[in-house]
Amino acid sequence: MLSFLSALAVIGYLDRLTSVLLVLSTFLFAIVTRYSMRYMMGDPGQRRFMFWLCLTSTFVFALVLAPNLPIFITAWCGISLSLHQLLQFYGDRPSALLAARKKFLVSRLGDVALLAVLVLTYQTFGTWNFQELLAAAEKLRLAGHENLPAAISGICCLLVFAALLKSAQFPFHTWLPDTMETPTPVSALMHAGIINAGGILVIRLSPLISLSNTAMLILCLVGGFTAIFASSVMLTQASIKRCLAFSTVAQMGFMMLECGLGAFHLALVHLVAHSLYKAHAFLSSGSAVQSRPTLSQRPQSLAVVVSSIFAGIALTFLTAQTMSMNPVHSLALNLIFSIALAQMLWTLFGTIDRGWKVPLGLIAALAMSITYFALDMVAQLVVKPTSSAANWTGVFIACILLLAAVAQSQLPRLLHSSLGLKLYVHARNGFYLNTLANRLTSTLWPIGLSKEGI
Repeated sequence: MLSFLSALAVIGYLDRLTSVLLVLSTFLFAIVTRYSMRYMMGDPGQRRFMFWLCLTSTFVFALVLAPNLPIFITAWCGISLSLHQLLQFYGDRPSALLAARKKFLVSRLGDVALLAVLVLTYQTFGTWNFQELLAAAEKLRLAGHENLPAAISGICCLLVFAALLKSAQFPFHTWLPDTMETPTPVSALMHAGIINAGGILVIRLSPLISLSNTAMLILCLVGGFTAIFASSVMLTQASIKRCLAFSTVAQMGFMMLECGLGAFHLALVHLVAHSLYKAHAFLSSGSAVQSRPTLSQRPQSLAVVVSSIFAGIALTFLTAQTMSMNPVHSLALNLIFSIALAQMLWTLFGTIDRGWKVPLGLIAALAMSITYFALDMVAQLVVKPTSSAANWTGVFIACILLLAAVAQSQLPRLLHSSLGLKLYVHARNGFYLNTLANRLTSTLWPIGLSKEGI
């Protein structure tokens, strides 16, 4: 594997984005491998497990270092095929096989989309090399949208479609929460690393994808809806691992929303932060139960919620930097960050028993704001944001997220109503999309345990 990586390092596409992703993936792989050696000790399938784990990680490195589309797509498919072996590591468990097959079928749709991209890209640009593609995309941007080749929109939409499938976006998300029969190290690697492949594709080819307003709008709408949907379902899950899985789906939705708003640099910050957090969460999922919020907690006071929202907005816009992108989209991103600050503040204010702790909470929120916008400035040195066509889609989604956050703060009170209870039951079942996906998968690929090997 080391010789393979050395060869890729020589011929690979090395830039600032590659450097960040390579350091991240190497760190995650080292942590997961070390954990796996103890976790799988004594298991009869340990050698087989370590082989597929290392092969999957090698394909991840190849994807990060890929200098052109053919190598990128080969690594993309290799990740999926090797991960499939890890997902069905326990071949005598029907639920594990069903989840692996759902993932396999969804991934093949993404592969078809990328193969179509391969053909259209060469017909349009005459090259597959990333450096040449991005240079050509910049020339097209300077020439104006009215001079774009007809195939550009199709290429961008196919790239976005493949990325959405890979990152478990609605309605193709149902496989991810069901992949819990695999060993814990696989869950950590998948949720902290492999699930980011869709985001890496979009960020890597952001100068090209941002040429299509349709592709950017799809990213914004699908990502925003997925974030709202998955975060709502997450609160109703009894299993800590399913809760973390729906959290991953929601975070990937936020990442796609950021890309749709042109904030590719913030999507990179999100990718790194989420990877580190989710790897720790899965590898210490037992202790995560103790810190998990429950619906039995008392609802927050509406006065505290409203005051926290105003405080969050004030702190955000006090420290906000001018982003090199559409002002309307910058407003949407600032509002979304304000919501996150407000949630932190109303949780803190709801538990404060001494008045002097309030300024400390505000100082902590201010420090978070400064850190956030400092990371924003650093990330712009790695990935450039874009200024896409002005629209109010992002602001609308931010307002919906605000309403959802306020509703979540009042969940214990809402559950006392008949409508609230009905919605809770439906959300607990993922609004039955998983059931439909299971039936479709079982029809297309029936499970026969007698023929399955371990």
